[in-house]
Formats: sequence, C-alpha cells, structure tokens
Amino acid sequence: VRTLIKALGSQHVQLPLEHALNIIIGAASGLHYAHDKKGFDGKPLGIVHRDVTPQNIFITYDGGVKLVDFGIAKASNRAQETRYGTLKGKIPYMSPEQAKSEVLDRRSDVFALGIMLYELTTRTRLFKGDSEFAILKQIVEGEVTPPSALHPDYPPELERIVLKALTKDRKQRY
Repeated sequence: VRTLIKALGSQHVQLPLEHALNIIIGAASGLHYAHDKKGFDGKPLGIVHRDVTPQNIFITYDGGVKLVDFGIAKASNRAQETRYGTLKGKIPYMSPEQAKSEVLDRRSDVFALGIMLYELTTRTRLFKGDSEFAILKQIVEGEVTPPSALHPDYPPELERIVLKALTKDRKQRY
C-alpha cells in the first residue's frame, strides 16, 4: 500500500473509493482473524498487531489484500517482553493508548486501520508534525479533522465510520 500511495502521489491521482475500501476491508478481515485466534487450549490468544501501517498491508498481483509483519504483535497470554516505556510501532499510526504505553487490545488496531482509511480516502496524512513528540501529542489529544472538511463531497456514512474508528476513547470505537 505504501508503494501504491507513493505512485499515486507522484501522479497526483486519487485512489478510487472502491479500491480504498477493498484494501481496508481486506486488512480488517486479516485483523479479525488474528484478533479472534485461539490457542490449542481453545482460549483466545488476544493478539494485537500493533503496527497496522501502509508498509504492512500488501496488495497481491491478483488484487488480494494481505496483512503482514506480525513481528511486534503481542499476544495477551505471553509474558511481557517489551521494556516498559518503549513504543512499538510507527508513531503516525498509533492509537492514543499505544502512544501512552497503556495495555492494548484489538481496538488499538482498529484505530490504526481508521487512520489508514482516512488517509486512503482523503489523500491527507492525519497525524503529522515537526517531531515525534508533536505527532504523539496530536494522537493523544484526539483532534481529528472530519474528512468532509477536506472534501465536501465525502460520503457521510463513510465519515461516520472513519470518525468512530478514530475516537479517542477506545470504549466508543468498533
């Protein structure tokens, strides 16, 4: 997806909405599978990807969508391996709770996927700044410009979905 975004940007072309939605639906399907995965004992593994970004979503030559690089994924039944206070993942795609080094669940991945949906459909980077600290501050404060403010013809139902996925309070997210 990162390569696709770069190619479209160099040509100043908008990704057709149906293609953007297909990418997000495919990634959401992969996340759902990981989030619902159970161990040999039948208990949920509690997998959280923690790095849902354009670099980790591949589009196959036949149009399939693959979520890759579970290298920093965390299963809730594993012993804590991440040193406290260290951030795992790419900062512009972190959820507020991830930015604050809180315990994560699937809703953190939903937030990251919401960022990707926002960016693919508006062609605008959601969280940007002069430093990592500035980006983290924006994420934690939860200020999101509605897509319709950038594109007045943005579909209202899609905007509702995007904004719910990007809600600061994870209890209000999907």
